Amino acid sequence: MTTRIKPFRTEVATRIPASSALEVGELAMNIHDGKFYSKTSVGNVKEIGGVGGITLQQVTNNDAITDRDITMDGSNFIFEGYISNAFETTLTVSEPTADRVITLPDITGTAITTGNLTTDGTPGGDSLASDGDALAYGIVFGG
Repeated sequence: MTTRIKPFRTEVATRIPASSALEVGELAMNIHDGKFYSKTSVGNVKEIGGVGGITLQQVTNNDAITDRDITMDGSNFIFEGYISNAFETTLTVSEPTADRVITLPDITGTAITTGNLTTDGTPGGDSLASDGDALAYGIVFGG
């Protein structure tokens, strides 16, 4: 007589079993994601095999390209520059009140933001953001 072994399973994307649902060494699988999980002797649920342990650094070191979105929950992009020191540039997001899309223009050069946009189109000078009437001024391209 044949015995079928079926581990705990789900077909819900990204679902990981709770520690309380497994015994140590017991298997669970996410059929949708194609991943297996097991509970360790200290009570943690770990992915077995697959790419669960891959970091973004490892992916970029291997010249990998993705066609999937990257979602960062409450994290920033921090650009260190060539010299590791106390100065970085941080790209952060305020808590959105609706879905937003920011499209980067197909250009080469320096992006102008409300923090550095001036009446003559150069950094410094009379800031448009400080007088509250940005529409009264033109944006100058070229020179």
